[in-house]
Amino acid sequence: MNKTEKGLNLLAIIFSVWFVLTSWMWSSYAALFISYPFGIVSLLMLVFSPYSWGKKLIKILLITGLALSMAALLLYR
Repeated sequence: MNKTEKGLNLLAIIFSVWFVLTSWMWSSYAALFISYPFGIVSLLMLVFSPYSWGKKLIKILLITGLALSMAALLLYR
C-alpha cells in the first residue's frame, strides 16, 4: 500500500469524523448541507477503496453519525 492509497482512506476517516460531529444539526435542515455530503463522500471512498486499512473505523463512524442524525431528527420533530 503506497501513500496515496493510505491517504484516501485517511481522508475518508476525516470526512466520517466530520459527519459524526455535525450530523446532529437539524435546525433549519443544516445537516443536509453541512454534514451529509461529507458522509456520502466518505461512504463512496469506503465502498470503492480496495484496501482494508481503516475500513472498520470508517464503518463505525458512519453508523454512529447516522444514528446520531436520526435521533436528533426525531427529537427535532
